[in-house]
Amino acid sequence: MTRQGYGKLSNGFHANTKVKKLRRVCPTALGVYCMAISYCSDVLNDGVMSEDDVLYQLDATEEELAALVKVGLFDRLDDGSYRIHDYLTYQSSRQQVEEKAADARDRKRRQRDNTIVTSESQRDNANVTSMSRCDNTNVTPESREDSLTKNQEPRTKESSNEDSLPQTPSRGPSVPADEEYPIAFEQFWATYPRKEGKRKALAAWRRARRKTGHETLIAKAAQYHADPNREPGYTLTPANWLDGEHWLDDPLPAKPRPGQPDPEAEKAARLRDVDWLCTHVDDPEAQDAALLLPEKAQALARARYPDEWYRLWRRGTQRAEREVAS
Repeated sequence: MTRQGYGKLSNGFHANTKVKKLRRVCPTALGVYCMAISYCSDVLNDGVMSEDDVLYQLDATEEELAALVKVGLFDRLDDGSYRIHDYLTYQSSRQQVEEKAADARDRKRRQRDNTIVTSESQRDNANVTSMSRCDNTNVTPESREDSLTKNQEPRTKESSNEDSLPQTPSRGPSVPADEEYPIAFEQFWATYPRKEGKRKALAAWRRARRKTGHETLIAKAAQYHADPNREPGYTLTPANWLDGEHWLDDPLPAKPRPGQPDPEAEKAARLRDVDWLCTHVDDPEAQDAALLLPEKAQALARARYPDEWYRLWRRGTQRAEREVAS
């Protein structure tokens, strides 16, 4: 019987380069990958599966496993087991799931205890009310008259002071707003380069702490702060930086000097240029880039260079298949 819950799949899964490459060379391995996420989330194994698990629980073939390892969606461990790459970055760990379940049990227990106490209090109040009514029915006319006489006696100053209600106790000084922020968050706030939206940043920080550790956030925030390529005008707010999981990002690329071309930008533009790709059919980079072109660019290439594009696509596919098989 499966455990209640679900695994998570990123919204950017369809655009991931590894996924696109895997779809070209071994489409059925994508199904194995999704089944692996579901299986690991069900049995709470933190993304680590034995060889028997992947062969008999997931019914994966050797070819599918080799393709998953080749593109980097699976990691092959020294003991022969497999691990889903970056599983704990997107999925809950066994410890987190168990702690959440324990909190839910405690919350239900407290609610149940409160319900029992409330029921007993209502029953006691009903008994007291019933007894009071019985006492009132036993009052004689003489006792009622004596009671009225006593109540009409003038109140002295001393008795008035004794019967007066005490002053309402003071609530004390209000709690400063700064004490609402945890110390760990204050450390992150002091480290991050942009101080804006502290309340939103706190909520985002709490969400991020479910995915990574405090030390990682501090170290990456300090790295982002000290990055010489960061432009202050384009610095993300703390909330956007945390919600976007930018602690996983590599350092910012170096800024090109004024008047100096950027080699990386030129290379990226070249690998998206249909004309350049189809005139460099024998270039391995062109062959790899052809497999990653958007559909519109591929249609344009087929229309302009039908023969060259066919050879380029064919060689790129064969190259990818050889890499997976090797």
